[in-house]
Amino acid sequence: MKTVFFGSDEFAIEPLELLHGSIHEVVLVVGRPDRPAGRGLAPSRTPLVKRALELGLEVLQPESLTEAELRETLGAGWEAGVVVAYGGLIPGWLLQMPPAGFVNLHPSLLPRYRGAAPVERALMNGASITGVTTIIMDERLDSGDILMHREVPINDDDTAGTLGNRLSHLGAQVLLETLDGIESGKLVAVHQEEDKATYAPAVSQADALISWEDTAERIERKVRALNPTPGAFTYFRGKRLKIWEAKVTDVPPEDEPGTIMNMGKEGFLANTASNCIRVVTVQPEGRQRMSAGEYSRGQRLLVAERFTSGPQA
Repeated sequence: MKTVFFGSDEFAIEPLELLHGSIHEVVLVVGRPDRPAGRGLAPSRTPLVKRALELGLEVLQPESLTEAELRETLGAGWEAGVVVAYGGLIPGWLLQMPPAGFVNLHPSLLPRYRGAAPVERALMNGASITGVTTIIMDERLDSGDILMHREVPINDDDTAGTLGNRLSHLGAQVLLETLDGIESGKLVAVHQEEDKATYAPAVSQADALISWEDTAERIERKVRALNPTPGAFTYFRGKRLKIWEAKVTDVPPEDEPGTIMNMGKEGFLANTASNCIRVVTVQPEGRQRMSAGEYSRGQRLLVAERFTSGPQA
């Protein structure tokens, strides 16, 4: 089956690689445009575009998916569109172009966690199971008929990075099986149960800010959910501090939420609304990641100092 592949971030790389090496042909990869990045703001390719070029695939990076610009460029002859973490809506005119329609690989068990951040939201909510789903796309957000899905457990120490990698690996296999099933005519799509739909909006800066009035469990889940990006953060001595690893303890709180206590070589404790949480790995503003112990010694932290919700708090 001849396909046009739409993708952007790391999650799409393994599905593209497996599809490229299969009996199905990737005739074109459509990626997001290069964007300024880094201190020098030099144009930077998305991970998917970079990998597609390494594989020798033809790549198109339109600013928008407008019919006037793309219909003739895409042409005829391709049979299915494939969308994996593209980061943009596919318009109706484009959905209707290939005879087999558009297949989307989504990292959740639809209809749960429709939207841009299903992995992060599942971790923040303390879900124990997630998975991947392939659907035939329609013009609504992640609402198309389900083709296949597969479950995976969420481990207690999973971050968005580790869970996302497992889902990408599993999703690549499910995507290939889906295209095989479409081509053979043996795969039957089923409607999603709308009354069970939940949503996973993109993570905002407000979502990433740690509230020490939360329980230790909720804070620890947020830290894992936002690792490797964008990172959960707090403020200390007026500067932003990202927290990359933290562990819930059985130590009861002894002071106001956010107050630091029990500093040691392996980090320090912070009070929350429930038990204390041990801060393990941090990243000060403008610096690299480091152990909380190293940060504590370098900053000469004092017991009873507090993390805050803003630079002036």
